[in-house]
Amino acid sequence: MNKTKAPENIGQYSVQDCIGQGAMGEIWLCHDPSLDRMLVVKRMKLALRGIEDYVQRFNREVQVLAAMNHSNIVQVYGYWLEKGQLNLSMEFINGWSLKQILDKANKNKVPVWAVCAILWECLNALVHVHSRRFVHRDLKPGNIMVDFSGRTKLLDFGIARIENQDMTLPGSIIGTTAYMSPEQVRGENATEQSDIFSLGIITFEMLTGKHPFRDDNAEKTSKNIQSKRISSSDFKSDVPSDIRRLVCIMLAKDVAKRASSAYGCLMELDFIMQGLPRELAHPLSAWLRSVRKDLPLPAPPVWKKSWWRSLLS
Repeated sequence: MNKTKAPENIGQYSVQDCIGQGAMGEIWLCHDPSLDRMLVVKRMKLALRGIEDYVQRFNREVQVLAAMNHSNIVQVYGYWLEKGQLNLSMEFINGWSLKQILDKANKNKVPVWAVCAILWECLNALVHVHSRRFVHRDLKPGNIMVDFSGRTKLLDFGIARIENQDMTLPGSIIGTTAYMSPEQVRGENATEQSDIFSLGIITFEMLTGKHPFRDDNAEKTSKNIQSKRISSSDFKSDVPSDIRRLVCIMLAKDVAKRASSAYGCLMELDFIMQGLPRELAHPLSAWLRSVRKDLPLPAPPVWKKSWWRSLLS
């Protein structure tokens, strides 16, 4: 990545490093001397200040994040115009994106208990997002962070849809193709169930180590998203049947047959996770550290048999 020359300061913050670049601008790691903490500033490119679509997208991310107050969603701190450039300051998440984790874990895949822990926090975040009448529309591993203390965070709400306020044209495709729902691929409006489908793809990828629909190109991938059906046989035998069933419901092509809400998925996952400790941040942190540093994996948390499992055994 060719880094942009760092300014000394952005607003009241001292700039440390450029940690991300994209079509809209740069993300700078900064230090806030007034509170002695690190944060990030997303700065829109000066050349884009007159392009209304980009300005609206930047404004929309601010609007969505400002409406959120949840431990599994990145926090917004401030928003201002400085020398013609829009700036958004946010919480610094000291961790890895789920994409980095999947790339590093590779053949080892993510253990089932860790998938449950990450999915649990993602669903909690989505329940909050959807309760505020927002739809994320671009859930993907690169937009999910796991910090080094074992907490999961959703970020990048730049193309989120606000109920009754869709700035895209009918038939236009917004999002990342490989993680779209069938209705998004067709150019239809994204709904809460579209987010559920996207999260289903991510969960499948964590459990199996492979993407369920990705093909040689975007066109083939889009066709797979619309036609390839995922069943229990697409998982290895070490994935419990009740988790397979939940992911298959999340990945139903027909919206009428798909899980109807993030809250419903969360309640189903709660049932599945009986016997697992609810506080999984510490073991997830230890597992992530081992993956990052190529160390032997730690012992997994004990998944005790719960009463309903003992009745079925």
